[in-house]
Amino acid sequence: MTLDAIVLDLDDTLYDTSGKLLPAADLRAVETLCASGLRLTADAALAEVRALRERSVTDAFRALAAAHGLPDAAGAAADDAFFRYTVPEMALDDDVAAALDELHTLAPLALLTMGDPSTQRAKSARLGLTRWFCVEEFVAGGAAGGKSDALARLVAGRDWAPSRTVFAGDRPDSDVRAANRVGCRAVLVRRPGAEFSSTRIDTPGDTPWRTISHVRELAALLRR
Repeated sequence: MTLDAIVLDLDDTLYDTSGKLLPAADLRAVETLCASGLRLTADAALAEVRALRERSVTDAFRALAAAHGLPDAAGAAADDAFFRYTVPEMALDDDVAAALDELHTLAPLALLTMGDPSTQRAKSARLGLTRWFCVEEFVAGGAAGGKSDALARLVAGRDWAPSRTVFAGDRPDSDVRAANRVGCRAVLVRRPGAEFSSTRIDTPGDTPWRTISHVRELAALLRR
């Protein structure tokens, strides 16, 4: 396969965010909801968040707030606590670094990640991603057009042909959808146990070209 570029998501694609950062992030969010009037213990609230995710609810904190009669502002504050924080020391797993070394030989690499931009930039800096990536795009959560518009701008700005660009990420409703809308090849990374690993694929627009369980499988897939 001739490639112009490989675009990669960050959380649960390159870094095991669900295993290493999600527990603390979830706790910050539910504690914020409790402070806003949620009449549940933190453990009970966390259990409801897990149940919501298992039902493919992607905005679990707003859904939890609404289910218990809290105003939307409470859910927004919980989201803010989830996404914005001081980033701890982080390091890529050795197999991810090796995968990036290999992918870098196939095509230019671009990072496209969504969340709080300052937090995502800090994660990238902690992980030393500029070693591999020629460009990094940080999209604010809730931004109009989301990753779809950001990917379209990235591909056009670099003069990459969408049909020769691969976008790999962990969310069918965000990463895969963006790739399909722009005309790129969508690779879904289904890390076992990741936050969105059980998200249902309900529409053709969210259906990936290929699915892998870890980014280390991507180079071999693209060499076929």
